[in-house]
Formats: sequence, C-alpha cells, structure tokens
Amino acid sequence: MKLEATNIRRLAAVAVAVAVVVLGPGLTAGVAVAQEASCKADLAKFCPQAKPGGGQIVGCLKQNAAQLSASCKARVAQMKEILREVHQACEEDIHFLCAGVQPGGGRIAGCLKQNMGEVSPGCKARIAEAKAAK
Repeated sequence: MKLEATNIRRLAAVAVAVAVVVLGPGLTAGVAVAQEASCKADLAKFCPQAKPGGGQIVGCLKQNAAQLSASCKARVAQMKEILREVHQACEEDIHFLCAGVQPGGGRIAGCLKQNMGEVSPGCKARIAEAKAAK
C-alpha cells in the first residue's frame, strides 16, 4: 500500500512538472483554465478568493465541479486530457532523464527543460501540441 501511495504522489508531481513545461513557468493548469473566458464567470462566482499557485484554483474547481458551467467543465476536461497525453508521451523521458530528481518545487520541470535537447521526438511533439492548445 505504501508503494502505491508513493507512486500516486510521484505521478501527481510528474503531472505538475509536465504542466509547467507545457504551460510555461509560473503558469499551471489552474491558471490556464482561469484565463479562459469559458471559466472566468465560474471562478468569479465560486472561487473569488482563489489565487494562482498552490493549487487553489484547481482545488476550488474540483470542489465546485458539479456546479460549473458546461463550457468550463469542457475546458477543464480538455486540460486534463492534454496533460494526460503529455504525461503519457513524456513518461519514459522523465524516468530516464530525471531519475534522481525529487518531485516537487518544479524540479522535474526544470530537469525536462534542462534536458530538452535529449527529450524524445514524441514527447517534444506532444509538448508543442499542448502549448498550441493552451
């Protein structure tokens, strides 16, 4: 059970790292969703105190998921799918290039950026597609 929890935390950290690489430094999936017209009204209504960083926006969106507008739900789902696809395409690169890097604090994202010249073509292509879709 402990191994499973460790794997879940590592995957979550990898997803955040991939989000940082895809969406840019300081810009997380929550911030990207918040900047979308499709979610601005929802965030103003349900999450007026949520600030970028620290998972506040994503946490608030999750907490109010049932009440979000259809367009915001669609954008959240789209961002989740984009990040899932990037994670899938880059998983081996992260394990190979960043094996000794402790997840958290943007360290995996930094590792990927530092090693971008060695990142596989499939990972690079998926990152480029995700950047275009943000």
